[in-house]
Amino acid sequence: MKLLIVACLVVVAFAAPPLVKYGPNEVVPIVSQANIVNEDGSFQNSYESGDGTKVQASGVLKSAGPKEEPAQEVQGAYTFITPDGQVLELRYVANENGFQPQASFLPVAPPIPDEIIESLKYNAAHPEEDNLP
Repeated sequence: MKLLIVACLVVVAFAAPPLVKYGPNEVVPIVSQANIVNEDGSFQNSYESGDGTKVQASGVLKSAGPKEEPAQEVQGAYTFITPDGQVLELRYVANENGFQPQASFLPVAPPIPDEIIESLKYNAAHPEEDNLP
C-alpha cells in the first residue's frame, strides 16, 4: 500500500509542468504553437511558452459600422504565472466596440455618484440649455 502511494506521488510530481523562472535577458522557448488562417478571413491561433504563458485567439470577419464594411471580431484568452506563482487568466472580445477584457484581477471603477447621475438626467431632459450664448 505504501509503495502504491509513493508511486502515485512520483507520477504526480513528474506530470506537473516544471515552473522554470527565466531571467530578464533569457529567451523563453515556445513549447507549442498552432496557427490556422482560412480564406474567409477567420483564424485560430494559440501558443504556450516555457514559462507557463498560454495564449489563444480566434476571429471572424463580420459586417460592422455604418457602411457595413467587413470588420474582424476576435475572442481570446491568455494565462500567465505571476512571480509569486499565481495563475491569472484574462478573457477578451475585440470588435467594433473596442477591446473588452474580463478578469477577476482587473480594477473596477467606483460607482457613479448619485449627484452626477441626476445631473446627467437633467442635461438629457433639457437639451435647449446646451446652446446658451
